[in-house]
Amino acid sequence: MNTPQQAVAQKLRIGVEEFKPRLLSGEPVTVLDARNEQAWESSPVKIRGAIRIQSANWHADPSWPKDRFMVVY
Repeated sequence: MNTPQQAVAQKLRIGVEEFKPRLLSGEPVTVLDARNEQAWESSPVKIRGAIRIQSANWHADPSWPKDRFMVVY
C-alpha cells in the first residue's frame, strides 16, 4: 500500500514516451536536471536547455515559471 506522498508522486511521474513529444512539439517546458555531478558528467544524454540543480533544492527557486510544464530528472 502506498503512502499519500507516494500516491501523489506516482501521479506526477511521466515516462520518456509521454515527455519526448512535448519537448519536440515546441511546447514551453522547463527541464530541471537533478542528477549528481558524477552522473551528469558520465552521461551521454543531456537535454539542451535543461537547468542543472541540486536535487535537494529543486523546488527552491521562486523565479521558475509557473505557467510551463516542468520536469525534474
